[in-house]
Amino acid sequence: MEDALLVAKLFALVAAGVACVFFVLALIRIQNVLSNIDENIKMVTERAMPVLENIDYITERLKNISDNIDDQVMVVRESVGSLREVVDNVVDFERKIQSRIEGPILDTVSTAAAVVKGVKTFVERMRS
Repeated sequence: MEDALLVAKLFALVAAGVACVFFVLALIRIQNVLSNIDENIKMVTERAMPVLENIDYITERLKNISDNIDDQVMVVRESVGSLREVVDNVVDFERKIQSRIEGPILDTVSTAAAVVKGVKTFVERMRS
């Protein structure tokens, strides 16, 4: 029985040793995989940094362009407002001139027409 127990202990130790060897090999493979992942991440990071810097630059430029467009829109709005005021002033001026001149001109034309009619009538009576 002692021999069987000794053989069982020996078998258990050999199995434990084989399990340790497989465990160490598995850890070495895991270490290799993790080191490859680390290298890939470093490579991606190195390649991504210029892209991210370009995106940052492009974003800043787009912000500046947007600000410039906003400024230009405000200038255009102010110009349109000023133009509207000028047009309104011209229209008001035209109305004032029309209201002040239209009456006297119509009176003058009516008077001239009456004078011409009177002269025509006088000439016709003189001929007859």
